[in-house]
Amino acid sequence: MARPLPPLVTAPPRRAPPRPAPPAAAAAAARWFQDMLVFPEHGHGLQRQKRDWVIPPINCPENERGPFPKKLVQIKSNKNKETTVFYSITGQGADTPPVGVFTVERETGWLEVTKPLDREEIDKYILFSHAVSANGQPVEDPMEIIITVTDQNDNRPIFTQAVFNGTVLEGAEPGTHVLQVLATDQDDMVNSNNGIVFYSILRQTPGWPQPHMFAINPSTGAIFVTAAGLVAQVVPEYTLEVQAADMDGYGLQATATVLIKVQAKDPPEMANGPLTTHVLNTATGLPAAGLAIRLSQLQEPGQQWTELVQRWTDADGRCLPLLAVGQAKAGTYKLRFETAAYWQGLGHASFYPFVEVVFTITDASQKLHIPLLISPYSYTTYRGS
Repeated sequence: MARPLPPLVTAPPRRAPPRPAPPAAAAAAARWFQDMLVFPEHGHGLQRQKRDWVIPPINCPENERGPFPKKLVQIKSNKNKETTVFYSITGQGADTPPVGVFTVERETGWLEVTKPLDREEIDKYILFSHAVSANGQPVEDPMEIIITVTDQNDNRPIFTQAVFNGTVLEGAEPGTHVLQVLATDQDDMVNSNNGIVFYSILRQTPGWPQPHMFAINPSTGAIFVTAAGLVAQVVPEYTLEVQAADMDGYGLQATATVLIKVQAKDPPEMANGPLTTHVLNTATGLPAAGLAIRLSQLQEPGQQWTELVQRWTDADGRCLPLLAVGQAKAGTYKLRFETAAYWQGLGHASFYPFVEVVFTITDASQKLHIPLLISPYSYTTYRGS
């Protein structure tokens, strides 16, 4: 008896590997997809093709010249193969203020911007795209579209003060902090260097004993002594012209003036002056340097305030005694601390434009110390010793 033949086993047919698209065609397809937002199947939200329903923001540069309207991106629904689809947008810049900044072509889905944008006014728009059939029924869920306005360097730095005042003790060693200047820029400093300000000293007057007695930190605006030889009797005050430039120092520019008074060391008649003060910045826990102080006395006729002296605090928040030995008399006095200019120099707003401390001296032989603790929104003072 003949044995049955084993079942016939055949290998599955081999499939030819897919032929890659020509490079030119692949590149053209990639460019087409980059400019089109495609609705997925209904109920899953709008997606950028091959992006897993995550749509990155659309970037639109500010201050564009046009012509307008200018096409940004095309919205397309997969349902357009089954029915006629019409497109619309809602949200800020579309149907809510500012109305009409963005429009969409009803039949083609092209999203367009109609005017130049200003990042300093609005830096981001959030829109919702809608797709409906000819009878007005939605064929897709609304999709969020974020349009980010990218920055151009169209704002120059602005110093918080036209003139900054500081004081330094004669004989101060190199490295001694004098004061800090500040300039602001409205341009973007997070995603570009358009708003990053760098500082420099353009000119020092007088240029003695050398033209570079001071230097400035290019990033912070802090000014410090770089050379020995500060003598109050020779040069009682220096004038610096400082510059702030954006784009890491190579862009738009602004200038300000810095006046630095060289404070003489305590002369014998001031060594034990009867009236002193000390100012502390409680926001930082550091001495308040470069703060202007005025001392006045209530005098006849007419009980008017007569200014006696003006001082600036040094890096320790102190200044020379406000009265010399033998100058104090019984009466009413006033210390005025120019806090607004001080806080502006640090980039802060101040609730108090100045602080005035009125006090009486009843015993001219006693030494009187009046400390001041300040923050942008409060101050504290007391009688010290």
